[in-house]
Amino acid sequence: MIRSLTITAIILIVAAFLGLREKQLLSFEKEANKKIAIRIANGPSMESPPSIRISPAKSKSEQIENVKTVARDLLSYYDKRWQLLYVDYDYSQNNNLDNIEEELKSRLGELGLDEIKILMDEFKDKPDLSLQARNYLVLLAAEVFYLKYPIEMARMMSQSPELFSINVPGVYTDGFSDLVYCYSIKKSDLRTVFQCLSEATPEIQAQYMGKTIQFVTDSNEKRRAELLVEMRNFATTPEQKDVVYSKLNALVFGRISGIGSFTEMTKWISSASLSNEELVAATNGMQDKVRVGETGQWLDWLEKNDMPDDVSKLRAFDLATKWAEKDYKAVGEWLNSKPDSPEKAAVVSAYAAVAYPYDPETATLWLQTLPQGPDRAKALETIYQSMPVNSVEAEAFASEFSLGR
Repeated sequence: MIRSLTITAIILIVAAFLGLREKQLLSFEKEANKKIAIRIANGPSMESPPSIRISPAKSKSEQIENVKTVARDLLSYYDKRWQLLYVDYDYSQNNNLDNIEEELKSRLGELGLDEIKILMDEFKDKPDLSLQARNYLVLLAAEVFYLKYPIEMARMMSQSPELFSINVPGVYTDGFSDLVYCYSIKKSDLRTVFQCLSEATPEIQAQYMGKTIQFVTDSNEKRRAELLVEMRNFATTPEQKDVVYSKLNALVFGRISGIGSFTEMTKWISSASLSNEELVAATNGMQDKVRVGETGQWLDWLEKNDMPDDVSKLRAFDLATKWAEKDYKAVGEWLNSKPDSPEKAAVVSAYAAVAYPYDPETATLWLQTLPQGPDRAKALETIYQSMPVNSVEAEAFASEFSLGR
């Protein structure tokens, strides 16, 4: 009996202790949660890392005064730099000038977007500012700003192109070109480049898409493929599609380092899976972008592609014309080795037109292989128009082939 009561008492004591312990833990947890809630409410948001100290917002008048000070210091720095380097020729001050420039860049980097607009207006409203000074200062500012606000800066440049030295006579660098170079080459961020282009006018889009292609076309095949993807994604309106299609030839055939080989280019065209429409656009003007000695291979390639016959024949005519102007005998050898095809008829037409002044007999023989139709008419008209007006030769040719001017 006593033993039973003792066990019961122990159980009650343990239960009371556990209950008290649980109550203490719950109280502690509630207090901890309360402190966390207070810290979250009073602490920095997720958008503002604890390590960043946010300055209080400036009033409009404070922004203007701050910008005017920065602009004044920039102009003073430019004058000093110009005096030392181009008047006094004192290059010993280079390090000091570079330090001042870095300090100014740091101050520029602290400006918000509204202050940037005010700064650009400051430069814009100084008609006495020389072209060289404006160009230097704007590019210095843009170098800082487009790293921070690329899309907004693209929009600003598009709205005030002359302020950023875009297409200004006598100026060979501009803010948009620097922006495109930075994001296409230094950062390898083509998506940002095309986001910036989407903010620009069609003229600027065409110009700087071309610049982007120049920067990338000498890169590896993968980079060119990435560029093609971004160009396709960019073409969301008929106007943008026109811009993209006008640049496909430069993407496929353009190389800063020189004309690419037939093998290299056709391999990339195949891997890019160009649509018929894209292929038509890309091959426009191709006669100026291929190696003359490989023209025969390109003519063979044209016969195997899926472009419309009229387009393929036009490309063949342009290629053969360029080839015949360099080596019409080689074109004749190619013709002798090929079976009849629409492309061959176009090559005969081009060959006859170019070769006639040098070898009229052979050219006429090839002309006679063409049936009545556009290919024959095109060659005859080209030959006739190249002859002196009212000359005996022209009259005899017109009479023989029933032509008239």
